[in-house]
Amino acid sequence: MKNLTPMQAAYWTGREAKGFLGNVSAHLYVEFDGNNIDPTRLEEAVRKLYETHAMLRMQITADGRQIIGKKEESLSFEVEDLSRLKPQALAHRLAEKRESWTSRSLDLVSGETSAFGLSLLPDGASRLHVDTDMAAIDPPSFCLLMEDLARYYEMPSLPVEPGESSFFDWLDAKADDADLHRRQQEDKRWWQERLDDMPPAPDLPVVAAGQRVKSGRLAAYLSPAERRSLEETARRLRVTVSALMLGLFAAVVGGATGSGRFRLNVPMFWRAPYTAGVERLVGDFSNTLILAVDLRPGETYEEVCKSLAGRMLDLLAHSAYPGVSVMRDLSRHQRSLQSAPIVFTSGLGLPGGGLFSERVRQVFGSMNWAVSQGPQVALDAQVAELDGGILLNWDIRYDALPEAWVDAAFKSYERLARKVAADPGSLGELAVCSVMTCGSARRPATYTEDMLLELLNRLAPGRVTGSDADMHLPIRDFGLGEGDLADFVTFLNRYIPSAAIAPEDIGPASTTATLASLINDRSGKASDSIARAFLQAVGASSRISLAAQPAE
Repeated sequence: MKNLTPMQAAYWTGREAKGFLGNVSAHLYVEFDGNNIDPTRLEEAVRKLYETHAMLRMQITADGRQIIGKKEESLSFEVEDLSRLKPQALAHRLAEKRESWTSRSLDLVSGETSAFGLSLLPDGASRLHVDTDMAAIDPPSFCLLMEDLARYYEMPSLPVEPGESSFFDWLDAKADDADLHRRQQEDKRWWQERLDDMPPAPDLPVVAAGQRVKSGRLAAYLSPAERRSLEETARRLRVTVSALMLGLFAAVVGGATGSGRFRLNVPMFWRAPYTAGVERLVGDFSNTLILAVDLRPGETYEEVCKSLAGRMLDLLAHSAYPGVSVMRDLSRHQRSLQSAPIVFTSGLGLPGGGLFSERVRQVFGSMNWAVSQGPQVALDAQVAELDGGILLNWDIRYDALPEAWVDAAFKSYERLARKVAADPGSLGELAVCSVMTCGSARRPATYTEDMLLELLNRLAPGRVTGSDADMHLPIRDFGLGEGDLADFVTFLNRYIPSAAIAPEDIGPASTTATLASLINDRSGKASDSIARAFLQAVGASSRISLAAQPAE
């Protein structure tokens, strides 16, 4: 019996948290589409997997400790024959199943840290479903499990091969490390000296609470050639490609939220070599670094990437004190619950490269779906190697964030990454800009309240002041020229995120009538609702900065 690690405890308590982004389990669900999978053979491979890796049988006791349960009580494997369903019924059932597995919460009290399922499809096709709880199985451990499962399936006569040590052995060795205890105390003092300067969480355009949990994923693939270009650029900057992608991501988050100063959650999965064969262990080795982002006017993408790379080195040097503990201390310091709802995870440059080996792909087929979920996380962005290129994944809580806003931000990130890959010189462009433009070389503009109110009047004629005739005036006729559109778009998306307006949607010759129509069509709001949003936005100040600027 062992105490939970700080991260495991955070996962466990997050399941029961009733506040914002709580009441969910931290888990990873993946689907593989293959052919001719033998259910009996697969079940035997799963059984061997449970014998090999004790953390598949981990249970959490009533007093919040972890134990290893019995093999026969933990095994979770199910088969569903869908091979005779007609196409429409099949699609409906698979969608229903994906929704169910994506939102499930494994029973850790009874030792259910993972679940395996097989859907038999027409013409010998199959879909493998795998769900794992992160309190027992971190993402690198998930990859180990899939590799072993493929080996046991491919070679049925292969005997069970328990490792030289267990995760519990590793915890014991870690607990006995006197040098680690000393560094933890030093790093605790280092972090506590910086609590006053910790920036807030990003100012997210959250949707109304009270809806059921709804998770989804956005993904894009950067080609091997694009990856090579990004790696060459990173070497030129003397940063890792992970740091390069992190810097671009931070710039996009800043533009999307209008936040110049904010914190990001950056998970780490390094396994200290306390025991033999640690690279073969399954468990939760994760830690998290709380990264302070400070985007300054006039700063280029290159400068952002270099600055954050240096800051990450500082954090790594003081990572003996867990990030979960840092956030706990920050909550006490601020006298309110603090969170870091945006996560950036990099799997680039890890040993073995890629998410899964060729063996896994040959046995189980290609990964066609994956989604992760966790308490206090609204957006989990990941970059990983896949087939020689880079996979961009965003796991999103759509019950917390507007879908259109997230889609626009993701497209911006993808567009920016491809732009840097095609033209590394674009890193010299200003980073503090609208999420929709990402690369504007202009400095942020500031407009008066009167100018914004005039704009409001033309967006909603007759609702506040103005006339129908005003609706047919070009936008440029009331103070917004072509160069101002990026800042104007930032303002629109900050206060009406559901509209997801992009600069290319409007031009200086566009009329206020066409813009109002576009906003209403996308947001589903009436003009008077838009009017009230603008009035609320401008009513508190005589001057409002429309671009993302750091807080004073």
